[in-house]
Parts: sequence; structure tokens; C-alpha cells
Amino acid sequence: MAVLLLCLLGCEDKKQEVSSGDMNSTAWADTIIYEVLISNPNPLDEWATTKVKDVQHKKMVDDLFDMIYSGKKKAYHYYTNKALSIEDIKAMEADERYTRNRIGKLQFTETWRYNKNNLILKKQIHSILLAYELYNEANELRGYKAAFYIKL
Repeated sequence: MAVLLLCLLGCEDKKQEVSSGDMNSTAWADTIIYEVLISNPNPLDEWATTKVKDVQHKKMVDDLFDMIYSGKKKAYHYYTNKALSIEDIKAMEADERYTRNRIGKLQFTETWRYNKNNLILKKQIHSILLAYELYNEANELRGYKAAFYIKL
């Protein structure tokens, strides 16, 4: 019984520590935008292969599309910020240049807050942009094309 009481009290203290830590946190990045490679189009690039070896590419991309198709989240045009319809997304997917397996990068827009007392970094994701691999006539990667973003 005493052990249970100590565990409960210990857990309660941790919750207070984390919540009070939010008041003591400072912004490391009010807004930060960065890209993450989620597939490696060049199998000879060992470093890139290592970076993405544990990425569940298909699951991740399917989950992002499911958010849109289920109506839980909306997709937005990268340049105009206009909401895209489900039909717009379906039309994009019908184009062989924009198949899900060609999504090679994600771009995150986030806020980062750091609590120096508790050594806790909290990242809040505001949006995720999906980017497709673009290839030239010789089937060499030319770069990435922004498709759309999802607000979270």
C-alpha cells in the first residue's frame, strides 16, 4: 500500500513539474521551417539510406492522405494557401508524376519551446508539407516539388 501511495505521489509531482515547466519555458524558435528526407532515391548514398532506414514511408504517407480523405484535416495549396478539395487531391494522385511513392520529403513548420529547469524541449507542429521527387529525362533526381500542406 505504501509503495502505491509513493507511486501516486511521485506521478502527481511529475505532472506539476511539467505543467509548471511550461510557464518557465522560453522560445527557441517561435517558428521554424525545416525539411526531412523520408525516402532515399539514390541507393548509393549510404548516409541517406541510414537516415531513412527506420522510416515507415508508406504508412506515414497513407496516414497523411487519410487525414484529408476522412475530412479530419484539410489540404492547402503551398503558394496560395487556398484550401484544396478532396477532388483536387484525387486529381493530383491520378497524375503518375505525383504518386504517393514519389513523396520524398516533408517540410515541417513548428514552434520549439525549451524549459531550462527541466531540460525539456517541446515541439508543436503547425503544418506538414508533402514534396514529390522530380526527375529529368535521364531519370535522375532534379529536386522536389511542393504538393500541398496540412495544418495540424
